[in-house]
Amino acid sequence: MPSEKSTSSSPSDEEALPERGTTEELRRDFSLWSLGSLCLCLMGTWEALTSVVAAALTNGGAPCLFYNYIITFLGTIAIACSLAEIASIWPTAGGQYHWVHVLAPKSHKLLASWFTGWISIGGQTVLTASAAFAAGLQFQALITLNNPDSYVPARWQGMLFYWLVLVYSAAVNIWGSRVLPHTNLASGVIHVVGFVAIMVVMGVMAPKHGARFVFVEFSNTSGWASDGTSWLVGLLSTIYPFLGYDAACHLAEEMPLPSRTVPLAMVGSVLVNGVMGLGFAIMLLFSLGDLNDLLTSPTGFPFMQLFLNITSNKAGATVLILIVSLVAVAANAAGCTSTSRTFWAFARDSAAPYSRLFAHVDPKLHVPVPAIIAVTVFQMLLGLLYLGNSTAFNAILSMAILGMYASYILPIIYMALYGRKKLDREQFGPFSMGTVLGPVVNTVALGWLIVAMTFSTFPSVQPVTPQNMNYAVVVMGGWLVIGTVYFFALGRKTYVGPIL
Repeated sequence: MPSEKSTSSSPSDEEALPERGTTEELRRDFSLWSLGSLCLCLMGTWEALTSVVAAALTNGGAPCLFYNYIITFLGTIAIACSLAEIASIWPTAGGQYHWVHVLAPKSHKLLASWFTGWISIGGQTVLTASAAFAAGLQFQALITLNNPDSYVPARWQGMLFYWLVLVYSAAVNIWGSRVLPHTNLASGVIHVVGFVAIMVVMGVMAPKHGARFVFVEFSNTSGWASDGTSWLVGLLSTIYPFLGYDAACHLAEEMPLPSRTVPLAMVGSVLVNGVMGLGFAIMLLFSLGDLNDLLTSPTGFPFMQLFLNITSNKAGATVLILIVSLVAVAANAAGCTSTSRTFWAFARDSAAPYSRLFAHVDPKLHVPVPAIIAVTVFQMLLGLLYLGNSTAFNAILSMAILGMYASYILPIIYMALYGRKKLDREQFGPFSMGTVLGPVVNTVALGWLIVAMTFSTFPSVQPVTPQNMNYAVVVMGGWLVIGTVYFFALGRKTYVGPIL
């Protein structure tokens, strides 16, 4: 088990910042509870399941969701523990790219750390955008639910709802920064209370399937000829709800004792959300009712149709749906906080275009306003994909998985290959997995990351058309091409590594 060692002999994290060459510019407003709540809501595991359940039901039915969830939960614990151990040693806002720079061999640490940072920013941006997409499209779907005969949804309207969520998140991150820890804590309460309320409603009011339907009856309606491939493509439904726990490390410079607090928030949020999500997944699967009715819902979200079927009341269903949608809004706001801090740290290290601009911290607000605006504008541009592609939401989810997992895999590889050999026991932080458990957990995490990244690039259904194609590789490839051009043309002249 990970061990907690005393840090009484070490300088405080606040004192350590100047030693690393970093000036403290951000307020340390976050506590373990507010940070944990931020991670809980950014992950929003049980809420995210409601938005992506359709893929699992199409690719394998109820058993696909249930068994894939358990596999993903275990794989995510391995990743979170691997990253938490590194974060406990080097708790900085840059996170993954800082760690790679420290762990990689001198011959290529600049190149490896820069591209890790570039990939991390892209992955976080898309992940945060996905929460806003979910919230925005759910708000639009609520109009469809309540006005099925008079409202004809249009994609441009869904994009405007998406933009509205983004603008709210940017505003609260810029002008509401002092209350952010408190709003995150309140969102965490809604996350838990809403879970209990919806579980009670489904448990009491929904007709139930038998255990065979939930655990045995495989159903492949995706068009994939291979049931095994279809099942693995359905992993999207269970991987996506577990993304976002690394947000804790990107706020390391805004809390006391981050070497202890960050690992606890990362691993704790995975465990708490994982258990809640498992309970919700089981209840959801037993309560599904007619699958065809859910998958053909005019709202586009099976869980909305399910809530309406269960309550037989539009107002009651709307209240339950709003719980999910409002947590998605909170997740986007939390993601904006985390992503902007990563981008700010990247700019502070002279690694980003226009670094001086994006490294600026407003002296009155104590937040990186230019970085927040840049992240928001980029996310707004992603909304244009939705205008031309009917499955853009699934593509955004796939890109989030590919980008985030790519940023996770590199520091774990370097820790497994180099870090454990060159670090003495006393150099590890309060969260240490030891010389026996550590390599095993790292190996499990790497194996899982490779499988998940591979199948996140597959189209969800067959036959493939321009409208339902999975464009995750295209977008991620484009992001890497832009990064490559910038790095070799300009970036390598200014980037000398992170300030540690």
